[in-house]
Amino acid sequence: MIYGHGSPTLIVTLGMHYFGLRPAQEQAVSLVVNLYWLLLNAEAAQKDLRKRGVVLASIKSSRTAAKGLLALAQNENEAAVIELNCETDFVARNQVFQAVHHNKSPSSSLCRPDQRLALLQFKSSFIIHFDEYLVDPHSKVWTWKAKTDCCSSWEGVTCDNFGYVIGLDVSQSGLVGNIDSNNSLFSLHHLQTLNLASNNFQSTNTQQMFHLPNLEILDLSHNDNLTGSLPEFPQESTLQKLNLGYTKFSGHIPHSIGNLKQLTYFEVNHCGFSGPLPHSLGDLAQLAFLDLSSNNFEGEIPFSFSKLSRLKILDMSVNRFVGPLPSLKASCKTIELIDLSSNKFSGPIPSSYYANNGLPNLTNLDLSNNQLNGTIPSSLFTLPSLQIMILYENKFIVILDDEAIPDSFSSPLEELDLSHNLLEGNILKFISKFTSLRSLSLKSINFHGVIDPRMFASFKNLAEIDLSGNNMLSIDTSDIAITIPSLSTFSFSSCNLSVFPKFLRYQSVLYILDLSNNQIQGKIPEWLWNNLEYVYLSNNSLVGFEDPFSDHFSSSLQDLDLSSNNFEGSLPIFPKGMDRISLSKNKFTGAIPSAICNTRWSYIDLSQNQMSGEIPSCLFNSIKGQEDDQVSFSVVDLSKNKLQGIIPDKFGAECWLEGLNLNGNQLEGPLPRSLANCRFLKVLDVGSNQINDTFPFWLGHLESLQVLMLQSNKFHGSIWRHRIVNSSFEALHIIGLSANSFTGHLPLEYFSSSYFKGQDEMMTIKHHNQLCPT
Repeated sequence: MIYGHGSPTLIVTLGMHYFGLRPAQEQAVSLVVNLYWLLLNAEAAQKDLRKRGVVLASIKSSRTAAKGLLALAQNENEAAVIELNCETDFVARNQVFQAVHHNKSPSSSLCRPDQRLALLQFKSSFIIHFDEYLVDPHSKVWTWKAKTDCCSSWEGVTCDNFGYVIGLDVSQSGLVGNIDSNNSLFSLHHLQTLNLASNNFQSTNTQQMFHLPNLEILDLSHNDNLTGSLPEFPQESTLQKLNLGYTKFSGHIPHSIGNLKQLTYFEVNHCGFSGPLPHSLGDLAQLAFLDLSSNNFEGEIPFSFSKLSRLKILDMSVNRFVGPLPSLKASCKTIELIDLSSNKFSGPIPSSYYANNGLPNLTNLDLSNNQLNGTIPSSLFTLPSLQIMILYENKFIVILDDEAIPDSFSSPLEELDLSHNLLEGNILKFISKFTSLRSLSLKSINFHGVIDPRMFASFKNLAEIDLSGNNMLSIDTSDIAITIPSLSTFSFSSCNLSVFPKFLRYQSVLYILDLSNNQIQGKIPEWLWNNLEYVYLSNNSLVGFEDPFSDHFSSSLQDLDLSSNNFEGSLPIFPKGMDRISLSKNKFTGAIPSAICNTRWSYIDLSQNQMSGEIPSCLFNSIKGQEDDQVSFSVVDLSKNKLQGIIPDKFGAECWLEGLNLNGNQLEGPLPRSLANCRFLKVLDVGSNQINDTFPFWLGHLESLQVLMLQSNKFHGSIWRHRIVNSSFEALHIIGLSANSFTGHLPLEYFSSSYFKGQDEMMTIKHHNQLCPT
């Protein structure tokens, strides 16, 4: 650039009076340096050169001038010719001409010793640790060897032509430890890019990172234990990109944020920031990406926000903002994504969003879960680029005027969610204008009447339909042979449905079906199981299956919920390959079939039936699946049945059980000691049985156990006499000991959970016991 004029072109003229130069008539000039200006404004010129990766010890010699020109030409990647016919410094002249003309360095860019040492000290100040689940962990610093060139051989290190480190990327390198104030990192004054993302850094001295004099890009994201706050930013800051997402940074955004005139990218999502936004945020004229989501910001959006003219991405979701939505007038031509969901915004949608073609480049609009009201004009639906519109959980009165949508308009809208608002007008006719939809959600909109499924036949891409929560809405159940080509998910729960809609049998790619909370009666038709993977039919009046139902179960069925119906008799044979099954609150009788042990289920709920007999001894064994991998139940709920006998002592060494509920049966005997193998156990409820045992101190080492219910049994004896260890019940939140025969003192220190202490209402101990808390 021409210094002082802001021109994008660097013009330099060689002062012959200072260097004794005479022009080379045979060379064309494409890069010229104004050394006269450079001499008069040395400090400013040095700073500008340094930003381009050039450091000159002196600017009063032809050799250093040649170095500067050389580095400038190479950093700009221009094949430039420099007028430099310098008889007094032939070597420097020749080096510059050759290097610039052929784009080659006059010498190898070996790492400077002080830079290598600083990086090695930085590496040695941390340990390297990766989570066990990573298949092929790799740390960039493993390539950092003392006897190799840090500029050419070390991964994540970028140098300028003089061996100074200008870029450092050690993201996802498994680095663990504190970044202290004397860390050698802060001696790398030439750094322009610093990426420390996705490690496990911990620090309270992070402000020093913001004071690296040439820093343009700083990424500290995904360091879950990294603490700190934003500093006061100087006016001469060069910062262009700042990402602190998924850290523990907190505090307010300082007013000096407005000094970051070059900032284009600002991401602080999922942190602990709070307070109102400063008005100076609107001074960031270059800002294109702003993500403040999932913090504790509050107050109204400053009016200065309307000055942001280059904004493309705006995400302020999951905060506590109040007042009207930001108008975004200045950025109406550039904005592509707006997510203001899960706040407390109120009032109408600003007219700048939709009037006069509104936001022509907007593709994604999410205003859900606020307190917005007023009407949504139909013109909002005609934005030319809008693909996703999510407005659920507000107080809108949505007037759907289909005549306001021209027949010639080809909508790009792919996802529409107007749930939990009040819709008026001819809803179905209005929706029929948007045949490009992939997902449609109209839950709880006071929708009533009968839907003809043929209206969706022209929606070639429609994969998800959710009309749940409209209790006056039904659907034509006659045998209509229509196919919605892409329909994969159909949710019609909590509506007014009494029989299965027969159009479902023709949906070849449907795999999620939710018809729960209706009034469907009779038996489940055999055609229903075709291709389905997730079936939710709870809270109906179903009584059985069309015979022979077992031959028609889809082999791909994963999750089946038939709870709260009127099924009777013995348990049917369900597919072995399922993952979850819930049959609670029915009238199933008889014994639990041993065939259940040969399934691959991880979750089973048979609670509140009339099952009898003993628990199969094989139920809690780890078993071999068809692919020979170890599998076992993670959640088993057999509560409130009529089961008898003992709890099988068959919990294997590879027990994956997380929840076991046997409450309200007639089980006897002791607690099985093999329960101690279930190291992931979170909930154990054996209350209201006839179990005869002493207090299970041997469960104290289970690090995940949060709920232990032993009430209304025949437990007896002292708890105090058992040895107390530091790790005893460290995660326990709730314990029930009442209606037993415990005696002596209850050692509260036995239960070391900080949550448990002081939560007296979560402890039931006295009834029918003789315990005294100590």
